[in-house]
Amino acid sequence: MTYCVGIKVNEGMVFASDRRTNAGLDNFNSYSKMYVHKGIDRNIIILTSGNLATSQAVFNSITKDLEDDTNGNNLNNLFNLNEIAKYIGRLNVKHSSPDGINQETIELGSTFIVGGHIKDQESELYLVYPQGNFIKSSEFKPYLVIGEIKYGKPILDRVVKSDTYLGDAARCALISMDSTMKADLSVGPPIDLVVYKNNSSKIVYQQSLEINDDDYQYISKQWEKGIFEIFKSFNRFNWEDK
Repeated sequence: MTYCVGIKVNEGMVFASDRRTNAGLDNFNSYSKMYVHKGIDRNIIILTSGNLATSQAVFNSITKDLEDDTNGNNLNNLFNLNEIAKYIGRLNVKHSSPDGINQETIELGSTFIVGGHIKDQESELYLVYPQGNFIKSSEFKPYLVIGEIKYGKPILDRVVKSDTYLGDAARCALISMDSTMKADLSVGPPIDLVVYKNNSSKIVYQQSLEINDDDYQYISKQWEKGIFEIFKSFNRFNWEDK
């Protein structure tokens, strides 16, 4: 399993994903679920959750298409993020369902978060399903999550709004990831984190964070400390002193 987060706020975008893959609780491996493309006029980030073979095949196809100068259908020349989401959807279906979509092959599919910015266009964020169709993030829910979402999503629901500061969105993404890792052993470090800033039109931060990274440790410990302090500050129930 995995956990991936994509956040789109007014200042820019944040992407985070873990690297843990497993074939049973005693067989953990590490594989990046994030694909970052820095083009001349665009920055595209793709996160994936689901069947690892399908995800790898999709990422490999993206790379091969970029290397083929005669291919007019790749991340460099597709006109907008909507077209890129369609492109990822087609690759997803192709590699998970070579004989056509059916219930069995859909289980071999992957889910993708596709986001980024193309020059003179608005930053966008999409969720691409195994069937190849997709949805776009909204102003009222400016984030998308895939994978093991139930542990990290509540903090995003409470904190992330369109006008949330980009730094706060990045911290929230790490807290969301931290909560998931503490609750689910199938999600684990390193954590790939990318931050894109609209006013600079570039990726301003890209790092693979280990569990002992200073920034990650500080956020994790301060969050845990804050939770305990708030919990201890609650008024007692009337019946507790009886």
